[in-house]
Parts: sequence; structure tokens; C-alpha cells
Amino acid sequence: MRTRFDSELETLYVGMIKMGALTEDALKVLQEALSGKSRQRLALIPDISHEIDEKEREIEALCLRLLLRRQPVARDLRMISSAMKMVSDIERIGDNAGDIAEILPFIASEDLPVRVGLDTMIGTVISMMTGAVDAFVHSDIRRASDVIAMDDAADSAFDSAKEMVTEMIRTGDKDAQEAPDLLMIAKYLERMGDHAASLARWVLNGLDASGDWINNPVKVE
Repeated sequence: MRTRFDSELETLYVGMIKMGALTEDALKVLQEALSGKSRQRLALIPDISHEIDEKEREIEALCLRLLLRRQPVARDLRMISSAMKMVSDIERIGDNAGDIAEILPFIASEDLPVRVGLDTMIGTVISMMTGAVDAFVHSDIRRASDVIAMDDAADSAFDSAKEMVTEMIRTGDKDAQEAPDLLMIAKYLERMGDHAASLARWVLNGLDASGDWINNPVKVE
């Protein structure tokens, strides 16, 4: 029985890795576009977002099956509970990627996002998201803590982008008409950073000081 359970836990880990990889693919397409390169690949993001949604449903179904049929012990229950909460945050990051992909084509100047630092922001988000998933898979407390600390950099970049866009408006810059879209993209990136930090917090909340899943009862919401 335990061998079968461990096999299904391994499937859960693989599913989390695949969902994280799909989300990273979407973010890297955005990173390319926000860096002033070709925007043609933005058309790939809706399909990637669909795959992310499918993977979320698969993982949630697996988690429920593990909870209902396998009667996991406390430490396994905590890990499964964390996974169920994490997939929701990963899915929201994918949704935000789709939102940005819809807005970006309306910004005429391809180098404008770089000018306000949006390329730097998404680089930080990618590092945070991949780091959080890695922390879950490897039960890595330090990696999860590093991701949470990076959220300050994402917030700082958002504040900087707001200041730059505000200054564009104040001075009547020739690209000031792009300000609403730039601010909206910056806000989505800031939210994505928040979701990535939330991923890391789910990991930290489930691990003890030795890096093992806490072996006491947990309420599954």
C-alpha cells in the first residue's frame, strides 16, 4: 500500500514540476517581448495557459484521490495540502501572463517596456516562481526563504516603474499615451511576484527546521 502511495506522491511532484515548467515557458515568452524582441510568440501564450489550467485540474484530482483513498499520515497530508494551495497560485501567475499578452501589442514602441524596467521585473518573477517550485520539490527551506526575500525587489521595481510612468505623464513625454497600459502590465507583474512569494510561504509553512514536512495534524481547506 505504501509503495503505491509513494508512487503517486512521485507523480504529484512530477506534475508540480511540469506545471511550473509550463508557467515558466509562458513567462519567458513575455520576457522576450518585454525585452524589445519579437512579439510574434505572444500568440503561444493562450495555448500554454490552457495547458496550465489542465495541469492544475490533474494535480487537484490527484491530491483529492490521495486524501480520500490513501488516508495519508500527517506529514504527507501537510505536503498534499500545500500542493493543492500552490497550484492555485501557479495558475493565477499563468492567468496574469495571459492578461499581459493581451495588453502588450497595444504598446506601439517595443523598447518602451525596457525603458520603465518591465523586463527586469519579469526576470525577477521568473526566478521567484521557479525557485518556489524547486523549494517544494526538494523541501528546501533556504530556497523558499530566498524567494520570499526577492519579493522586495519585485515591489521596488514596481514602485520605480510607477515613478517613471508618472514622470512621463508630468513632462508630456511623447509616449505618455502608453502610460495606462504600462502601469497595468507593471501591476500584473507585481501581482505575479506576490503569487510566487505565496508559493514559497506554503512551502515554509509545511516544513520543520530540518527541512522535513511537519508531522502533526493539518486542516485541509
